[in-house]
Amino acid sequence: MKAKCLVGFPIHWHGEYDPFFTVQQVYSYPGAKAFSVHQHKVNPMPGPYEGLRVIEFGRFIAAPYCGQLFADGGADVIKVEPLNGDDARRNGTRLSTTEARQYLNKNRGKRSIAVKLSDPRIIKALQKLAKSADIIISNFRPGQGEELGLDYLTIAKYNPRIIYAENSAYGKKGPLAGQVGMDLLLQARTGLAEITSDGPKAIEDDPVIDYMGGMLMSWGIASALYHRERTGQGQQLDVSLLQAALVLQNNSINHVDKVDGWRNEFVAYLKDAFVKGMTLKDIVDERASRKPPIVPAYYGFFKTSDGFIAIASGGRALQMRTAKLLGVDDPAIDDINYQPDDYVEYTRAMRAKSSAILATQTTDYWLQVFEKAGLPAGPMQFKDQVLDDPQCWENDYLVRLDHEEVGGITVVAPPVKFSKSPLSTTTASPVLGRHSREILVEANLSEDEIDALFLEQVVYEQPS
Repeated sequence: MKAKCLVGFPIHWHGEYDPFFTVQQVYSYPGAKAFSVHQHKVNPMPGPYEGLRVIEFGRFIAAPYCGQLFADGGADVIKVEPLNGDDARRNGTRLSTTEARQYLNKNRGKRSIAVKLSDPRIIKALQKLAKSADIIISNFRPGQGEELGLDYLTIAKYNPRIIYAENSAYGKKGPLAGQVGMDLLLQARTGLAEITSDGPKAIEDDPVIDYMGGMLMSWGIASALYHRERTGQGQQLDVSLLQAALVLQNNSINHVDKVDGWRNEFVAYLKDAFVKGMTLKDIVDERASRKPPIVPAYYGFFKTSDGFIAIASGGRALQMRTAKLLGVDDPAIDDINYQPDDYVEYTRAMRAKSSAILATQTTDYWLQVFEKAGLPAGPMQFKDQVLDDPQCWENDYLVRLDHEEVGGITVVAPPVKFSKSPLSTTTASPVLGRHSREILVEANLSEDEIDALFLEQVVYEQPS
C-alpha cells in the first residue's frame, strides 16, 4: 500500500498571489485519482474570539472539543492537564507515550500546561490566570472544582466577568446529581442505544452525546459573551450530557396526550416484565405491537443490483415525484384523503415495491436518474472514503496539520464558515506541557519559583 502524500505550493487567487492558500495534490493508493484541495495555512483576518483568554480544565471529549472551537475562533486557550496528561492522550490508536488519536482530533490550537493540580502553589498560579481570563471550561469530577478553589463561586469573587461553563453528566439536581457519567451510560439511560431482540446496540465509534455536549457548551458560552457585552456580567453555565442526549432525540423524545396513551401502558408493563420471565425479544415485540414501526417507502437505504443507495424523499411532494420516477402505483401518494385499512402494512407493501424496482439497476444508474430528476439520493461510503472526498476538500471541511511529534494528520476542520471573522486552524494539538513555563511566567511567577516547581516535579514540560 502506498502512503498518502500531499505536495503543496502557493497559488494565485483571482489573478493575485495569495500566500494564505496552497493547492495540494492528494494521492491515496496506487491507481487512485488525484484531486486538488485548498488548505488554509494562516488566516490574515482575526477570528471572532481573538483577544479572549480561555482556561480549560477538560478531559476526554465534550469540554476539550468546546475548547478547540474557541481556539479555532482565535482565542488563547490554555489547557490545564495533569502531569501524565488528559486521559484522551491514551485513547484510540497510541502514537507515542503521550500522544493518541483521540487527543489529536479535539485539542488543536491550544497551549498545554502539565501540573500537579493539588499543589497549593499551582492552585495559586491558576487563580492568578483566572483573574484575567474571560472563559473557563471544565468537566471536573463532581465536587473537585470546589475542593481545589477553582469553582465558579470562588473565581467570580475576584473576576465577576468570568463565564464559567461546566459539563456534568446528569445535571446539578435530582438523584443522579454528582454522579460520574460517560457517553455510553447516557446512551443506555436515554434510549439512544437501540434496543433490539439481540440486545442493546450502542453508537460506539462516534460518541455523539459528548460532541453535542461540546457544541451546546460553545453555543452557551457565545450567548453568555453577548449577555456580558450588554451587561458587563459573567455567569455560570451547566451543560449536562443528559440534556445533550435529549436534544439529539428531539424527534422522538416527546409525548402527545391525544395519541401516546400507549406509552404509559408500556412503561407500566416494563416494571415487572423481566420478573415475569419475559425475554428481551418478548419486550421488543410488545412495544412494536403497541406502536408498530413505520417503514417509509421512499426514505432510507435501498439495495441496488451492485450495492446500496440512500434515498431521502421525506416530504409528500418529493414522495409523489419519487413514486412516479420508479413507476410505483401508490394511491396514498396520489390521493391525500386515501386511508388504507392498515397503514403499517400498506407502507411495508409500498416499500417492497420500490425496493424491488431499485434492485434491478446499479447504484450509479440510479444516482444519475435521481440527480437528473432533482431528487435527493446519494451513495453509501465507508468513513475511510470520506477522507478522500473532493466535496469535503473543496469546501475546506477537512484540514491537514503538522504535529511536531506525530507528523502529518488530517482532521475535521472548524464547522462554520464566517465571511468577516473566519475560524482557522493554525497549529496541531500541543505535546504534553509544551507551554508550561511560559504560562507560569504569565501567572507572574519568578524564574526561581518556576525552576523550583520543575525541580520538585510539580510541573512538566516535554523537551523540544
